[in-house]
Formats: sequence, C-alpha cells, structure tokens
Amino acid sequence: MFGTLMKSLIVLTAASIASLGAASALAADIKDTGSFDAGYVKRNVAELPNQEGHVLLLTESRGTSSNPGGLVDGFATTIFETADLKQGNGRHEGYVVYSKGSDQQVVRFEGKVATTMKNGQPSTTMKGDYMLLDGNGALSGIKGKGTYTGYFTAQDKFHVDWEGHRTPSASAMAKSQ
Repeated sequence: MFGTLMKSLIVLTAASIASLGAASALAADIKDTGSFDAGYVKRNVAELPNQEGHVLLLTESRGTSSNPGGLVDGFATTIFETADLKQGNGRHEGYVVYSKGSDQQVVRFEGKVATTMKNGQPSTTMKGDYMLLDGNGALSGIKGKGTYTGYFTAQDKFHVDWEGHRTPSASAMAKSQ
C-alpha cells in the first residue's frame, strides 16, 4: 500500500511540475501582430538570357510599421530582399529591420510570390514565414517567429500583415519576477 501511495505521489508531482513548466512557457510566449506599408528605394532587376519572364531581383524598400500594443509600432522599416521569379512567381527571402533611435530588431523571412491576372492587370501577393533574429536596445534578446502575407498596392509599393509569437527579453522577464 505504501508503494502504491508513493507511486501515485511521484506521478502527481511529475504531472504538476510538467504543467507548471508548460504554463510558464505559455506565459512567456506573447502573441504579436502588425503590418507595414513600404515602397522600393532601390531595385535591381537581372533578366536571365533565353528565359522569357525569368528575373532575379535585389531590392531595398522602406516604410513604417504598425504594431498597436506591440514593440515596433511606428518604427522605421527597411526591407532587403532577393527574389527569383518566373512570370512573376517564385521564391523570395530577405531581412526586415525595424528601428527607432537605438532600438532595432532584425527579422529573417522567406516565402513565395504569386502573380495572377485580374481585370487585365497583374496582381502580385506574397506569403511565408519569419523569424526574429536579434535586436538592440529595448529589443535586445527578443526571439519569435510567425507568418506573413502581403500584396502590392502599386507597381513599387506593397503592404504586409504579420502574426506570430515572441518571447520577452531576459531583462523584461527578470523585471517581472
């Protein structure tokens, strides 16, 4: 009987510890959503020879982020991107840098670009995944990941919506304890 009671106590203790660990992991994970509008400031296009409609792009875009209640609301946004597109479809990847003063966050993204014809005009969208890499100032030590979707609003301007999760920095977690 004592052995059965000990086994039950050990199982309950292990289950309690596991649920506390999961609860603290969830508590540290913060849902984050936002968007930005940006326009090209540099755009290099290389057309591949004998490959009709196949281009390589290297671009730099700038804009401003919207992240109400988040960490990068109103931050300047710089996007460095490469794309390998055939007839407006293919892969793209790059980095988004959010910055305001000495606060900065670097984000890596990769995804797909799709172009369809709509009312005789090309309609280009993009979607993929992102990961928070590193930051400075108030954004130092913050990690996270998520997904994004976007679309062009003009030939040289686009809008991107993103959602994901982030963890607070170690200094923010220490202050909360």
